[in-house]
Amino acid sequence: MKEVNSNKQLDNMLRQALERARQDTKKQEEKREQKYWSEIKVPFRLDEALSSYAKYELDDIRRYLEIKNASSLKKADLIALFQQEIPGLLKNVCSQWDLERFSLLVKIARNGGYLQAPELESDQIMYFRKTGMLFTGSINGKRVIAVPDELIEEILTLERDLHFRGIIKRNTEWIKLTHGLLYYYGTLTATELGQMIENYIKEPLRLHDYIQVLHDSDSYKKGIVSDDVGYSNRRVFDPKRVKYEHQARKDVPFYPFTKEQLLEAGEPSFVDRNLSYIQLVNFINQNFDTQKLDADSIVEECVYATRIGQSLNDILQYMSGVLVFDSEESLQALVDKVVNLMNNTKEWFLKGHTSIELRNLTENPVNNTTIKVGRNAPCPCGSGKKFKKCCGR
Repeated sequence: MKEVNSNKQLDNMLRQALERARQDTKKQEEKREQKYWSEIKVPFRLDEALSSYAKYELDDIRRYLEIKNASSLKKADLIALFQQEIPGLLKNVCSQWDLERFSLLVKIARNGGYLQAPELESDQIMYFRKTGMLFTGSINGKRVIAVPDELIEEILTLERDLHFRGIIKRNTEWIKLTHGLLYYYGTLTATELGQMIENYIKEPLRLHDYIQVLHDSDSYKKGIVSDDVGYSNRRVFDPKRVKYEHQARKDVPFYPFTKEQLLEAGEPSFVDRNLSYIQLVNFINQNFDTQKLDADSIVEECVYATRIGQSLNDILQYMSGVLVFDSEESLQALVDKVVNLMNNTKEWFLKGHTSIELRNLTENPVNNTTIKVGRNAPCPCGSGKKFKKCCGR
């Protein structure tokens, strides 16, 4: 009895600690929101806007702008330095941007220095604030995003620069192609990414410039994870496993997506809704009570589960947690639709091929290119069986 009471006491303490942590987080978020959207007056000068920043926020700007030999400066001196340096750094900063960010900057400048704030994630607000060029606040209770008066003409001059607009277009293409490649292949090394991007844009790529643009883009809008393996789609939880599976199929070429397919897949909200995907969504909507469910989200989870190498049983276990089966027939019909989806899903382990495509490629190689697979090696189709007991029979 003493042990039971002790466990209950421990559980209560744990719940209380979690609740305190939740409340603390909520208070911090509310405090940050209040700071981000406090009342401001427009137009304003750069030094006026920066004076409302704490010293640690100014240090964030200094680090982002890579201003050297200024870490020991006091707040007033740092603001004076920024006022001198930032207008000249505008072009350099924006040369890392894509069309989404630069278009927003131009809209603000054209509107006299401020604009009603679009829907922005917390990370995006923090990103803009640390540039030292865009500021957030409220005017008559309405949230706005604004630029200092002395930057307006500089921004409009950049917008008229055809060469600079070409850089923005290039960056946008680099970013979308990268997101598209990682959507379908899961994980790639920096070298692989560079080579693939170069092949699609049909011109030499300066890897250093490309990587800089990629990292700056991800600071603005999270979507890519980088580590010692390389770069991964944010849904990849084991990049080493993906690269291991790629190496296990070293004689299998990456699926040859078109440039248009990758640019489409590079959009933030893109989901590859092929025929098998749509059929499963329709089946769920027609046969299950989906008033409280989102059939599209359920099927999207099944796709990602397939991409990370989960089995049919794993996926069915997930679906049994969200769907209620009223008969054996409905369960079997669902299984058939799920198997069809899995067979037609582009998999990370299979270098962007579906299992059917890779099986056909193994059995019927094209262009006289033979895919050599050892008899005891894992079958390239992704079945998990040895080649001799699967496609090699």
